Amino acid sequence: MKRILMWSALGLAGTGVAHAQSSVTVFGVMDLGIQYTNGAGGGSVKALSNGGLSTSRLGFRGTEDLGGGLRAGFWLEGSLNPDTGTGRPSNSNNQASGAGTAGPITFDRMSFVSLSSDTLGEVRLGHDFIPTHYNSIYFDPFNANGVARAGNLTFAAVGTGPLPTTITGSNTVSYWLPPNLGGFYGMAMAGMGESDSTVVNRHDGNFAGARFGFASGAFDVAAAVTRSKFNATATVGNYTHANIGGSWDAGFAKFFALYNKVTVKLAAGTVRKNTAEIGAHIPAFEVGRIRISYAYLDDRSDESLRNANGMPRNRDDARQFGIGYVHNLSRRTALYGTYARLMNSGQARYVVSGGVAPGAGQRSTGWEFGVRHLF
Repeated sequence: MKRILMWSALGLAGTGVAHAQSSVTVFGVMDLGIQYTNGAGGGSVKALSNGGLSTSRLGFRGTEDLGGGLRAGFWLEGSLNPDTGTGRPSNSNNQASGAGTAGPITFDRMSFVSLSSDTLGEVRLGHDFIPTHYNSIYFDPFNANGVARAGNLTFAAVGTGPLPTTITGSNTVSYWLPPNLGGFYGMAMAGMGESDSTVVNRHDGNFAGARFGFASGAFDVAAAVTRSKFNATATVGNYTHANIGGSWDAGFAKFFALYNKVTVKLAAGTVRKNTAEIGAHIPAFEVGRIRISYAYLDDRSDESLRNANGMPRNRDDARQFGIGYVHNLSRRTALYGTYARLMNSGQARYVVSGGVAPGAGQRSTGWEFGVRHLF
């Protein structure tokens, strides 16, 4: 159960400051399962998986009513690895040099302070999800988690260097539209790499993006774009992620669609990857739902980018099929099972989440069964 601590801010006599109502909530998710993955031409792994349905996490959030419709707030949320008892790493400057290591808990998901108003919107300062990742969360039928997540294809294998701002960004300032705009919603964000202005790669880690959408009843659609700056090398360069997604609840099923376009400008040429996904949630057995998805990756990279065998990488396409079932034991506890099959072509070696890379052009498969508990 979420534990909510309530108190009234102390007012000093004679100051004329009104008592402000405040609240702090402690919340979290524990999600563990048994997983088996196999990479044809490679190997297989049996593991205790983490986050097959929802990312395991621990969080704290709070608000203070400042009066006149103005609120102050904070949010601290960190991913957990409950299979090993550790936290997941964060990144301090949106660059490879700022990458942390797994160990004590870090607030790698969200860490921000905010001021908000129902009429003026919200301003956040800190660490947060980037605009395009919100579409991945809401419009991927597997919610960007588990062996069948769309992320197996979206950013994987764009290069050999890290892309730190694919999910979250540090040192950010963001503005969120107020909630009373007749179904329209949106936000804009900018983040800083905080590099020395005298170095060649002084813009590395700087990024900006926005997301705008419309939701009404059973229908929701949104488009987003995020552009990150990096000095072009053989492994990384300026990259842009744009996506558009939507969902429609028809009653007998909820349908999803998501299209991602990723561009990375390496020194030797430009990587271009377009990924389309469709899927659905189908109610079953009164307290459960079946989840299905199909995704296709079309690599349209420059001819100058080649695989080790000399063939152009733009032939390295892939397809992925996922199916799963979620059975709710209560409002907070669920059992789930998921199966994914990823088929590579050309020299592609895409892999299901948690798996071993297959041989070039061969398949990757995986299944997992687990339990998720919210608190």
